[in-house]
Amino acid sequence: MLKLTRYDAKGARGEVVQSVRFLAGLGMEGDFHAAGGERQLSLFSREDRQWMDIQTEPGLCFGRYKENILFDVALSLVSGIWLTVGEAVLEISAGDKRCFGQCPLFGQGRSCILAGRSLFAKVVRGGVVRTGDCAKVEKGAP
Repeated sequence: MLKLTRYDAKGARGEVVQSVRFLAGLGMEGDFHAAGGERQLSLFSREDRQWMDIQTEPGLCFGRYKENILFDVALSLVSGIWLTVGEAVLEISAGDKRCFGQCPLFGQGRSCILAGRSLFAKVVRGGVVRTGDCAKVEKGAP
């Protein structure tokens, strides 16, 4: 099951929505980041979000990384993979979030799951996506 969150301004608290339209080449309708580019949507898993929530010393990006789509299962996707979600088709465009030297975790040599498990996608084909929709991994264009 998916959890969909829209952010209407930078730094704003997200609004959980039951359904939303994804716009081809832009991102999530009404979302602050819906401006095209390689990082139109952010994706994360519930397991990874829960890991972040129980850390006693949060990393620098814990409060900054805001996912648009939260999946119930762990994601092991790489750039170039296509994903059908509801009526929309997404292409995983980046999974290369870098760490910052001022992060307490990075400074202590501790690992952070955001560096390897946060994903970004661009909307290839727009359409409505609803909470509860399934995601289907495609090898290439569906």
